[in-house]
Amino acid sequence: MKKSVLILFMVLLLAPSAVLAVTRSVGQTVIYDFTEVTHSTPIIPAGMSAENQAKMKSAQNTPLIFVLTLTMDKVSADGSAHANSSLVNAATANASASLRDPVSDFVATLESDGEISAQYDPNMQPKTGAGGEYTNMKEVSLNSVGGQVMTHIPYFNTFAKGCALHVHDSAHTKWHEDMTDSLLGQRTFEFSSSDNGTVTMKSTVKNQYMTQTITASGNFDSTSGLVVSYHEQIENVMASGPPSSTTRDFKLRH
Repeated sequence: MKKSVLILFMVLLLAPSAVLAVTRSVGQTVIYDFTEVTHSTPIIPAGMSAENQAKMKSAQNTPLIFVLTLTMDKVSADGSAHANSSLVNAATANASASLRDPVSDFVATLESDGEISAQYDPNMQPKTGAGGEYTNMKEVSLNSVGGQVMTHIPYFNTFAKGCALHVHDSAHTKWHEDMTDSLLGQRTFEFSSSDNGTVTMKSTVKNQYMTQTITASGNFDSTSGLVVSYHEQIENVMASGPPSSTTRDFKLRH
């Protein structure tokens, strides 16, 4: 994944992961089609041509389409699984491994409640051997991509945990979960379920810099312990500056 992403690691402090009675197996693969688009108003430098202005606006509002793949190689008794994973551009997702960008690979844990926890150590640094050569570049690359992946899925994980922690068998039940967002502090997510199984999730946080509203909806399968579909809309209204929004969609392949 060549796109540079500022690693703003979201720490989610909800209750411990719900342990669902799910069955995972070594070699099992879970694949999500993932789309993300950020809508923003770019700051146009004085004197920029109309053509370059159009390119700049297009670049900031163009959907990014990925395929997220997790292949399990170790499974725990609680239903969680260690997974060799990748987040690759959809255009190259079906190419052979030798043709894909190796920096799309990362290591993750797929929890029994469907959360995806990418392996990431913010303190990891390249190491050199006696001859000055780097000795852990593969590990550094996996770690770096893991950090990037986590910036895309913090609220996906909140949705998965919120669904798994609450049994919403009857229609229109409501509940909430608290979390600590490392960027915006303590926040509460309000959940509700409908008679068709769709779960909605919403949270609004306001501080001196901005008001952020997250609205999401989707479906969760408690039998497989997986989010089946998920749509997320993040609206940022700045105290000073133009607004922005981010939309994310995840769809489990069957």
